[in-house]
Amino acid sequence: MKLAKERVASLSKILVETLLKEGLIASSSKKELLIGKIESVILDDLQVEDRLNAEVREILKGYEKEIDQGNVDYQKMFQMIKKQLIKERNLVV
Repeated sequence: MKLAKERVASLSKILVETLLKEGLIASSSKKELLIGKIESVILDDLQVEDRLNAEVREILKGYEKEIDQGNVDYQKMFQMIKKQLIKERNLVV
């Protein structure tokens, strides 16, 4: 994950406080609950790339022999597969 959980918590708090201060949202619930929900959404979104990378590594295990023999460049294959999965799934990472 590109951001630490503590950083996401801080950003979520700043976001909610700014939106409330600017009158762009009106919260009928507790501010901390709203911050927690936003933090959860951001963390879930950030973990999309982590899960995608894990999936690509799993796919590449099927090519270990070719990679070990030097017939396939691991990094190039990793990027190619990742780009293909992003395109197929319309992901934003």
